Amino acid sequence: MSPHQTFMRIPLQVGSELRIRSTGEVTVSNPTVEGAPAQDAADAIVDYRFDSSTGEHVLRLVQPVAAHQRRRI
Repeated sequence: MSPHQTFMRIPLQVGSELRIRSTGEVTVSNPTVEGAPAQDAADAIVDYRFDSSTGEHVLRLVQPVAAHQRRRI
């Protein structure tokens, strides 16, 4: 199986906590995402996989915050 097929898609928003244990267990706290479709409320989406043979945790940014508003100072 290709490593790209083993990724877990994780929606995140500003202020989220992403916790990854040494075993690869993932816990995410996304307070606002719980009340809306995760993909719609997310500020970023990452793919995650754990390679148990090497002990590596791999994170890949799939979708960053799309609408940055710039302020003039």
